Amino acid sequence: MASAIDMASNALILIGDDPINALSENTAASNLYNDTYQLVLSQHPWTFALKEQFLSKLTQAPDRETGYSTAFRRPTDLIRLWALLNVRDYKIVGENIYANSNTAFARYVHKVDESYLPSQVVKTIEYKLASELSISVAEDEQKAQIFEQKYIAQLGQAMAADAQQQPQDAIRSNPIRMMR
Repeated sequence: MASAIDMASNALILIGDDPINALSENTAASNLYNDTYQLVLSQHPWTFALKEQFLSKLTQAPDRETGYSTAFRRPTDLIRLWALLNVRDYKIVGENIYANSNTAFARYVHKVDESYLPSQVVKTIEYKLASELSISVAEDEQKAQIFEQKYIAQLGQAMAADAQQQPQDAIRSNPIRMMR
């Protein structure tokens, strides 16, 4: 099980710095960790971080000029909205989501506790954090580029592993399309 401290400490070790026992021991790691964590989670609809729920409808409708009739509150734990399953047209405005529907059922990536992260995602976060820390702590752009490349490769591997955790969509035959 990983923790924020473990991942930040491992990233610091990767760039040649000393490990830490608390995020407060390294200002750069402390400042960069949360944004890096959220960035990696926002890159893919990770199965471990997906959440579905009906959104809370607000009593005040959006201005008529927006073209939308209803406003919903964004979930507080939302990192990235992947879909409103029963709504075709919507717009995110600040903390609200505007739509022309009386209900909105959202599928989104939310912030999960680090202890639930699969090892491939932990390594992805460590490489991305090492890339960021290479500039601010080690002041080494070459290291930053190396860890950015490692991050990109690891992100692809983590996405592939995550995609294997759910069945593939069935291929549907369409005789009309096949005639063309």
